[in-house]
Amino acid sequence: MSRKQWSISAAVEIFIAAPVVLFAFLFTFLSTALAGDDEGRTSYGVVVMHDVMVPMRDGVQLAADLYMPASNGAPLPGPWPAVLERTPYGKSFFFGNTPSGADYAQRGYVFVVQDVRGRGHSDGVFDAYAQEGPDGFDTMQWVHQQAWSNKKIGVTGSSYFASTAQAILVQNNAPGLVAAIIREGSGNYHEDGAWHGGAFLLAHNIEYAVSSAFQGKEATADPNIASLFLADLAPAAAFQLMKQSPLPASAPPFVFAASYNAWYQKWQGHELYDSYWKINGNSFTDYYRRSADVPILLVSQWYDAFLGGMLDAYAGYSTAHHSPVKLLVGGGEHLNIYAPTQTFAGDVDFGPDLPIDIPSQMFSFWARHLQGHRGQSVDDTSVQVSRLEGLNGQKDDTSVQVFRLEGLNGQKNAAGHLQATGSWETLPNWPPSDARPTSFYLTRSLQLASTPPAGGALSFTYDPTNPVPSVGGNVSSGGGIVQPGPYDQRCSAVHLACGTSTQPLSERPDVLSFATGPLATDVDVTGMVSADLWVSSSAVDTDFTAKLIDQYPPTADYPNGYAMILTDSVVRARLRSFTRAGANFRRLYAIANEPLTPGAIYQVTIDLSSTSNLFKAGHKIRLDISSSNFPLRDANPNTGEPFAARHSPLLAPVSTAAAVNTVYAVNTVHVGARYPSALVLPIRPGRRHGGEHEHEHEGE
Repeated sequence: MSRKQWSISAAVEIFIAAPVVLFAFLFTFLSTALAGDDEGRTSYGVVVMHDVMVPMRDGVQLAADLYMPASNGAPLPGPWPAVLERTPYGKSFFFGNTPSGADYAQRGYVFVVQDVRGRGHSDGVFDAYAQEGPDGFDTMQWVHQQAWSNKKIGVTGSSYFASTAQAILVQNNAPGLVAAIIREGSGNYHEDGAWHGGAFLLAHNIEYAVSSAFQGKEATADPNIASLFLADLAPAAAFQLMKQSPLPASAPPFVFAASYNAWYQKWQGHELYDSYWKINGNSFTDYYRRSADVPILLVSQWYDAFLGGMLDAYAGYSTAHHSPVKLLVGGGEHLNIYAPTQTFAGDVDFGPDLPIDIPSQMFSFWARHLQGHRGQSVDDTSVQVSRLEGLNGQKDDTSVQVFRLEGLNGQKNAAGHLQATGSWETLPNWPPSDARPTSFYLTRSLQLASTPPAGGALSFTYDPTNPVPSVGGNVSSGGGIVQPGPYDQRCSAVHLACGTSTQPLSERPDVLSFATGPLATDVDVTGMVSADLWVSSSAVDTDFTAKLIDQYPPTADYPNGYAMILTDSVVRARLRSFTRAGANFRRLYAIANEPLTPGAIYQVTIDLSSTSNLFKAGHKIRLDISSSNFPLRDANPNTGEPFAARHSPLLAPVSTAAAVNTVYAVNTVHVGARYPSALVLPIRPGRRHGGEHEHEHEGE
């Protein structure tokens, strides 16, 4: 496949995953947005060396393109600092709102962009993530040895190739490493990518694996195989694969692509958080404290599927390092980072401050920590860099900048989105030290109260053949089936799993919806969120899900109000036990398989990650509890079988004398002083509007 064809394939993947931002991607891909001279900065010419083969320790050669500073069409000898990016998406393809290779070379860097093993023009067999530690180290060593290198190397990447950068960063001794920029990367693929709370991340895994195989060696060599994978990327076909899951090794489409089949079988087969997930590349949780002590910039979004990984990275790197670690969290979803002017995420427009000028942020950071010997870059004075870093009156690489989501008056804008707003704030650390964990206790009357209520219980029947459809949330790959970001929690045509329904999810009999009364004052919730539940089930296994929602009051545009999802999560009951690297880290589930005793009461903590949202006066804080969120996550058949061994509850039941394939579960949430089920929110007293320093909400 030619470089041009490879780039087109990458563009096809982006189109399938997120057509709303295709224009932003292609604009950057087809233009040089950052080219030209900036006042006060030398601008070099550019020479590109294509397909430079870099040897790995096992003899496999990986292809890299080198973008070199040049003059009169010839590369300048340097020596130069280098930036390394290792990608599975084609080294000729540059995402929107991201510096291109030419942008780097014009500023006096050698940009080395490499196809990872088994992808693009690189040799070898693709084995996602686990291969990136050794290959990354060997590539760093090669860059370090080049005559044009000044021995100072930065690593960067986003999404998958954020992991290739982190796989280098956590090795501590990578030659020449002096700085890193990690954008929207996983911290632990057992909790971020393959699984979450013990449930299989079905939409992500199917869409991502199929689109990857479509670009893989087998499909490249055989147009018939390519057409099969392309057909399965159509939303209806991909949705059918999700319904069929798990997918055995002998089944299409992966049977036609051996390397991707092997990878996918590992992902769906390793249900427990075992040694496979602790390999460098699959997880960084155990490596933060031994990582290279260099300046690091971390970038994430509140609605990104990898948010927890970036917040863990901040907790891990900042406590282990003397070098500055900076965290930037925007208000969008996974693809917002590539859209330089997009003001909306999902169905909500947060205003002109939502987009992040990623190139300015990156070149400001590189100028200080990688090219500092050449003086401060003009990019360091960009409007957004100055505005964000100036919030605390100084430029502070150890600071945390977060975008707080804020409501307005509940109106729909001309584009059909809920119009909201937001503002940036600088914090000295994460989570904010002034956030006070505050319990909102669940009551029998479906309220959230300030004190534990009288004892009682609420039950619902979970039918695995009729799961709650996925409506927004933290999504990275949904294939047009699961929409990412904030949405009103009601069915509509844009949510494929809803079919023709327009029903609010809270009206389903298998959803318990708890809420405060209308808030008397604004309430700032910024920090780590959890739901501590006391539960029982009639089954040996089931799921418990939780969603934190900002419930807007009714308006002319939204007569029933607007239930804006903030964050959601799940715990698979038999995989409820977790480990945690520290108080500021999220929980990592599935460390043991512990089936339920039907009817017995268990404490289950659902880690709802983090958010920053201003609940406006008149809004309600809402918590929805259920047992499914399909196809974002697989529908648990309640039988206790491992995911890879079971029969899908969404296909015709297959029963034998030895097994029952689907079980209805009567699931119960217990409340009261003995079983104090509660939503725990980080309330910041100093940030509330309306002059009050205590939040008010109705009790039972």
